[in-house]
Amino acid sequence: MKELNLRYFQSVALTGSLSSAAEELHVAVSAVSRQITNLENRLEIKLFDRQPRGMKLTEAGELLLAYSLRNQLEISQVLSEMQGVVKRQKMTIKVACPEGMAWNFLPSVISRFAERFPEVRFDLLVVDSVRASELVREGSVDIALTFSLSPDVGVKVVSSHEASICALMPREHPLASRESVGVEDVVDYPLAMSLGGSTMRHLFDMACSLAGVKVLPAFSCDSLGAIYTVIGESSSMIALCSAVTVSGKVERDGLVLKPMKEPQLSLRHLQV
Repeated sequence: MKELNLRYFQSVALTGSLSSAAEELHVAVSAVSRQITNLENRLEIKLFDRQPRGMKLTEAGELLLAYSLRNQLEISQVLSEMQGVVKRQKMTIKVACPEGMAWNFLPSVISRFAERFPEVRFDLLVVDSVRASELVREGSVDIALTFSLSPDVGVKVVSSHEASICALMPREHPLASRESVGVEDVVDYPLAMSLGGSTMRHLFDMACSLAGVKVLPAFSCDSLGAIYTVIGESSSMIALCSAVTVSGKVERDGLVLKPMKEPQLSLRHLQV
């Protein structure tokens, strides 16, 4: 593949349209279209679905984009090493993660790492898990910690750990003495949890559906800090979270964390 073909392909893939890519590359739209057509003809593979509002990558196109971004990063790394700019004393590690891990767990890990290697600097970007994986794929960050249900194309998973969803409640809560709780137990108490769209909400809704119950949260919010505060100020409310998000804080703050019975709530993993 010619470098020019790949550069035009990458621009169209990332901007989502021929016109936006042409503007970014400072060339005519026809020139971009021609390069994409030439690339597809040479490969004999359809890379884009042409749509009225833009260009959507096919599955084959997704694989090529992942390759091109990875190739670009490798070239940049080699050039940096050749120029002698990648030195430990100047190293900045860019990390992305969802708010659940940024609230307590990851800052604690970074703090301990920084004590051992004070010359290393960190940039932490807080986004949702899907965006965190995208940032790694794009090369915008070096590492992402995500809550995931399955591996992502174009991202290497170096570590994966079960991140079961648990029930967080005050120590004096009526369910606090139980070994575990189920979604049917939660129905009788006000529930605090994340807004729709998160892996946690998806799995919880699935477990409720399979159990034949319907639970409407009393408090929905994308801020773990807000949910945690609400639980700490209530005697009856329950929140859903992963143990890793509140590690080191629960016992100190007079709260307890109970495992959930439903197997669907153990399908999520923390991936690096």
